[in-house]
Amino acid sequence: MNNYIEDTDNELLDFPELTEIIHLDPEHSEQAWQITENVKAENGKLQIYFQALALVAFEEWLQKREPNLSVDRRQSSLLHPECTQEINAVCNLRVGEFKVCLIPTLSFSDEWVTIPQAVIDTPEFAAHFYIVIGVDDELEIATIKGFTRYEELVKTTAKIPVLSDGSYEVNVIEFRQETEELLIYLQCLFPTDIPVLKIPKLKLPAISYNSSNYLKDFTQIVNQKAVNAGLWVQNKLDEIAQELSCQLLPPPSPLLRYRPTAAEELDNILTAIDDVEIPAVAACIYRNLELAEIKLRLYAITWCLPEIEGGWSLLLILGAIPGRKPPLGLKLRISDLTKLLDEQVLDSDNDYLFMQTEGNLEDKFLATITSANGQSETSVLFEFRP
Repeated sequence: MNNYIEDTDNELLDFPELTEIIHLDPEHSEQAWQITENVKAENGKLQIYFQALALVAFEEWLQKREPNLSVDRRQSSLLHPECTQEINAVCNLRVGEFKVCLIPTLSFSDEWVTIPQAVIDTPEFAAHFYIVIGVDDELEIATIKGFTRYEELVKTTAKIPVLSDGSYEVNVIEFRQETEELLIYLQCLFPTDIPVLKIPKLKLPAISYNSSNYLKDFTQIVNQKAVNAGLWVQNKLDEIAQELSCQLLPPPSPLLRYRPTAAEELDNILTAIDDVEIPAVAACIYRNLELAEIKLRLYAITWCLPEIEGGWSLLLILGAIPGRKPPLGLKLRISDLTKLLDEQVLDSDNDYLFMQTEGNLEDKFLATITSANGQSETSVLFEFRP
């Protein structure tokens, strides 16, 4: 049966491909805007609004089709700005004991659906069911374009490449179209019937939503390409480091009198660090960058830890480029896949921020620099593969 909608010009629009249309009243739009305002996000308000509209539409559909089932949004990613801005999906919804992820899309006719990689590959966001919700705010309608189970989506995405923005483009034909089937699953299956992601290598603890920075960092570590610090000891830079305009330096040593400016400056900085012993075989790079119209320089020094199998150390130094004064309030933090490891703020007593961490070959460290006003941010992900 075809679906017809009357538009603002009183014309009938035909949507034959839609199995079921959800009519959105003004109060639904108001609910979505209220959710959007409560998120308190600095950017991406429109994206958050359509996520909220997809949630409201799904709740409306479920209430009408099966009143015994309800949506629990208390742990939803939509309530946390660090998730809504980084991941265009509504994760961590609960319908009974099932985890549900809503994928909003603004086109009813588009054959492709954008799926963020993080909602599949991150244990905290992985769901039993992924439901594509088409929304049209102007026509005040929404629809369930299709759904799939976790293991089905994993098989589908295994056959296609990840895009540069950390997402998959999946053809809508890969999703099941019968909404009755979804309702039956939600009522008759058990969560154990659909095992979701577990990554034994990472041994990740449950994420606390109290740490907004860590959630943001975690998403970037999963999706971002890493600079390979293991090549620095061979006097090489990988493609990612070259794209970031990183520059190799000779190992820090006070014995060499003549150095290029950056290396000489680094030696002078290291004299202020008393509690870090840097071996002669250490490798160094630096990167000049601009944040909130302030020109900064980030030094990264790495070396192997022979006492730890596959162990390596990473020392980060952040300050202004020579001849400039770094802004007070400049922030540097570093995270791995388990937690936020350290976070520092530049005060009037210092010209540089220092941060050191150690790991093994499985570890990746995300260094994030944030402007004093908190509105500009850039990050670099480091790994060590000799």
